[in-house]
Amino acid sequence: MSAIGNSFRLDERELQASALRSQVLERCRRTLVHDINNAVQGIHSGFELLTKYIRSPGNTRVSADDCIALLHQQLTTLRRTLDRIVAEAAEPPGKPQRFDLAVLTSDVLRSLRHERAVERARTRIEPGAFVYARRVNVRSFAAALILDAIDHLDRDGIIEITVRRHERDAVLEIRAPFPVGAAAAAPRPVPQMVGHLLALEQGALHVDSAGEQFAMTMRLPLCERELDETAQTQRDKPVRVLIADRNRDAADSLATILRLDGMETQALYTGTHLAATLQHFQPDIAFLDADLPDCDIRAIARTVIATSGRRPLLVQVSSNEEIKHEEFDVHLLRPLEWSQLHALVQRARS
Repeated sequence: MSAIGNSFRLDERELQASALRSQVLERCRRTLVHDINNAVQGIHSGFELLTKYIRSPGNTRVSADDCIALLHQQLTTLRRTLDRIVAEAAEPPGKPQRFDLAVLTSDVLRSLRHERAVERARTRIEPGAFVYARRVNVRSFAAALILDAIDHLDRDGIIEITVRRHERDAVLEIRAPFPVGAAAAAPRPVPQMVGHLLALEQGALHVDSAGEQFAMTMRLPLCERELDETAQTQRDKPVRVLIADRNRDAADSLATILRLDGMETQALYTGTHLAATLQHFQPDIAFLDADLPDCDIRAIARTVIATSGRRPLLVQVSSNEEIKHEEFDVHLLRPLEWSQLHALVQRARS
């Protein structure tokens, strides 16, 4: 809402966000009614017990104080339930605040627990994905995307929900198979609206409809504090170095020198398992012999570069000054100097 003189103009995107919240709450009606009924049932049971005590005080195994305590507990539960419902139904977006996207997503799934597809969903929710945004809006966005996936799902289809940290973002990913006979490329209005509204929270939505699955990936920037802590953790971790050299003695001696300086190392003498080792060892620096047998190091380097996310510093090592493959970040000639190694370690740390 923006001010113009003494009047106010409703912002179009704020109206869309409010409408989206209303639709999500309408879909949660069954869960809300269930929660209220549970609380009321407890109070009803308490009154039944109190009535029996009043009519036949000598035939009950509880005292009047026990009945009153039970009723007080159930009334407290009902009040908390109603407060939560009112807050969810009427809470304004408010100001941005720090919250864990993983906790928020778990709350959303609990509010949708009566959806059959939610009960059967595969989830992998990693805590610690703290963001700074308007929680009410983000909650609506997450619920709307999950509901959209459910509404386009075959009866036996299973959705996958993942929350994780990736580089500088907190990520919520929702994957679902396309219904049989569905048009994979057909645009869907809910993701389009959510993608438009996420800009209000400095976030973004990526939709991938390739193959047999429809994937929606919501990204929000991590809080600065989390980024600082992540950077410090990376600085404190030992640098990981992979050495792939056909000369076994050269590979082992370099690995020994680097280990003595506090690094984690792994040595290979052929390229047979190079691709797998790069994937599982996840080095910060990879020294690769330009003439490493049993592999195409240029093809492997291109695969590493094409992989999204963090990748190692790729260093080509050769005895020929003229062999410089463009896929590599650094080219070194034998024999390697400690000053060169030290500079690469510092570069990898940063």
